[in-house]
Amino acid sequence: MKLNNKLFLTFLFVLSIFILVGSYHVTTKAAFKPAIVTSFSKSMRGYWYASNGKDKYYIGKKVFEYKRGKYSYKAYLHNLNQQKQYPIGSDSSSKKSPTVNWLYSYKSKAKVHGMKWIDVLVWNAGAGDGAFYNFSKHNGHQILSTAYGAGLWGTEHYYRSFKLAKQFMHKRYPHYDYTLQT
Repeated sequence: MKLNNKLFLTFLFVLSIFILVGSYHVTTKAAFKPAIVTSFSKSMRGYWYASNGKDKYYIGKKVFEYKRGKYSYKAYLHNLNQQKQYPIGSDSSSKKSPTVNWLYSYKSKAKVHGMKWIDVLVWNAGAGDGAFYNFSKHNGHQILSTAYGAGLWGTEHYYRSFKLAKQFMHKRYPHYDYTLQT
């Protein structure tokens, strides 16, 4: 009788361990699943200018365009649900590939440098952290900030007009990392 009780208690103990480990795995997977960006926020949309007079961004609902002098790059935001048909990271950078100018984006779950960022990545990129963007207001002015790398370094700021960009070209705001800035 005592052996049956011990066996039964051991079985219950092992079963409870399996249940706890299984539920922990499910909750951690759900907790670390990033929030997908399906369109750029209204506050980020429009034209953004850099102080050098050459760099300019245009952000639409699902359009992302960067211009520097004569160089221009235009890409379109796509939903990650399409990765079954077009796998992310597959090197299909030929002009015939439908994903050659596709982007996907995540919202950061945690604050970095005290702020929330979105991470924009190229669909066909095999590796990398992408480019990070943050919309904020400082001294009543709207600012689009960019950063790169895992530590969100090299912050640059873009303003709604070239005049504002020139005016604040040397301005450094708190909580941004300006290392690696040229």
